[in-house]
Amino acid sequence: MTEPTTEHVIRTLLRNVRPAPSGCWEWTGPRDTDGYGKASANGHTVSAHRWLWTLLRGELPPAQHLDHLCRVRHCVNPDHLEPVSCGENLRRGHLARRTHICPEHGPKARRRSGRLVCRACDARAARIRRAQPAA
Repeated sequence: MTEPTTEHVIRTLLRNVRPAPSGCWEWTGPRDTDGYGKASANGHTVSAHRWLWTLLRGELPPAQHLDHLCRVRHCVNPDHLEPVSCGENLRRGHLARRTHICPEHGPKARRRSGRLVCRACDARAARIRRAQPAA
């Protein structure tokens, strides 16, 4: 039996991709417990974003990880991925978890209570609350 062509493999993989308005290519196939897309390649389970990167952009340098710049773990768009060292990937991931990202305004801030809020969205909600008549 002959090996499938790269084009065939890419077409098969892309059946599990749904474009999002954000530009993300959301993986609709199976995901692991951390939310990363999983695919089957030659009888092995592999990370969908890493496999698609390799098919479209080539092999990653040794010891490089793919950082999701969009912070969407199930995104497989190579334009949203950047090869970085393990340490850099961990630092960036920690920063994203600490600050989180508001899709409209950017990084959220932590209040004294520990709650993460987008200052712009929180201010808008407060203005709306103040404008409502007292019940």
